[in-house]
Amino acid sequence: MVEACRYSDRPLAFLARYVRKRPGAHAAILMAVVAAVACSVGAQYGVKVLVDTLAGGLYVGTHARDAWLGFLLLATLIAADNMLWRVASWIASYTFVAVTGDLRRDLFRHLTGHAPSYFADRMPGTLTSRITATSNAVFTLQNMSVWNVLPPSMATLIAIALVVTVSAPMAAALVLVQSKGVYCNLVQQEVARLAKQAA
Repeated sequence: MVEACRYSDRPLAFLARYVRKRPGAHAAILMAVVAAVACSVGAQYGVKVLVDTLAGGLYVGTHARDAWLGFLLLATLIAADNMLWRVASWIASYTFVAVTGDLRRDLFRHLTGHAPSYFADRMPGTLTSRITATSNAVFTLQNMSVWNVLPPSMATLIAIALVVTVSAPMAAALVLVQSKGVYCNLVQQEVARLAKQAA
């Protein structure tokens, strides 16, 4: 009972406790997603190599071999991207559900450790629905982080890293533009939230 109370003011530490219970699975999901995003960004580079090779003319020197190598690079990156997303999904399909189950179990144990007088003012159905809502929120948070937040963030970082290899000033300009876009998006969300509160 005391264990759950330690995290009452620290929700991220509470969530991290459950992530640490399955470090291997969470690390595998993270690595698979980052590698899939790298393959996705790399596939764009593979298309560039293939187009550049084809634009040079196929039948001059070794260009036909280079075109096939560019095609092979592109096909390999696309296949690896697809496979890594499936691996991440497969691992997440049982890891995130297990984290949700652990969370529910621990919260129910915490609840059942209270004296019967605790339930005089608090309806058990309400407490149960709060536990369900909390565990569903954690499940949604993990899914949103892995599938909706991490991929575009990593794709942006990897793309900027590729641009740095070409031109550092151009990469700096892209970082500024991206930062402005993120800032504008956050401002827009805050304005929408305030408008919703005012309504």
